[in-house]
Amino acid sequence: MRTLAALFVVLAIAACDSSGGGQDTAAPATSTAVESTVPPSTIVVTTSTTVAPTTTAASTTTVLSPPPTLAPTTTAPTTTTTSGGPYVVGTPELYPGAPRPGSDGAGGSGCAPGAGPLPDGVWFGYIGAIGPTSVDFDLACLYTGDIAIAKGAEDGVEVDIDYYIRNNNPALRTVPVATGGIVYEIEATTIDFLTVAFADWPVDPAGFIACPSDWCGVWLFVNGGEVTEILEQYFP
Repeated sequence: MRTLAALFVVLAIAACDSSGGGQDTAAPATSTAVESTVPPSTIVVTTSTTVAPTTTAASTTTVLSPPPTLAPTTTAPTTTTTSGGPYVVGTPELYPGAPRPGSDGAGGSGCAPGAGPLPDGVWFGYIGAIGPTSVDFDLACLYTGDIAIAKGAEDGVEVDIDYYIRNNNPALRTVPVATGGIVYEIEATTIDFLTVAFADWPVDPAGFIACPSDWCGVWLFVNGGEVTEILEQYFP
């Protein structure tokens, strides 16, 4: 609009000059720049968004093979043979004959082992003979305490001491003695024990207990079918 107003002013001035001076003067050429009002071009930029293709991982199913079928395990029953051994003297005592399980009240392992070799255990009896590697043994029953009184009464014997010996079977058994077997011999003067090798027993044949004899009362400690220790029994 400013451009058009300026153009009218120029034309008016030119008209006045023409009429007032009488001089035919050619008006200088006027070059008028016409302002373009064309709005600026709008450049639309199309943004292309590249979307990465979605990769869908294939679902993998792992199938586990079933465990191999194992054959059932057959476990043979375990058979445990309990003999109560090994049978050892330990510290020798004057009264060692406490009843053991299965002895039916008799001292040690009892007095009813059955026929045949003397089984492992602790057995009371008498030594009738001593050989180089064996003894002849007369098994007997030694009871102490109240059971001694009861067993004596069964046999028609009044027991007025602390023990009772029943020996209804005088048969002798030959029992092997192990190599290295030892004997606890009662020393006559001190009533204490001497530890001697079986080969040297008895140190005093006529000592506190005369051995061998019908009164040589002992305990045999049998392991593996052999006598490993012999303990002389003290009788007051």
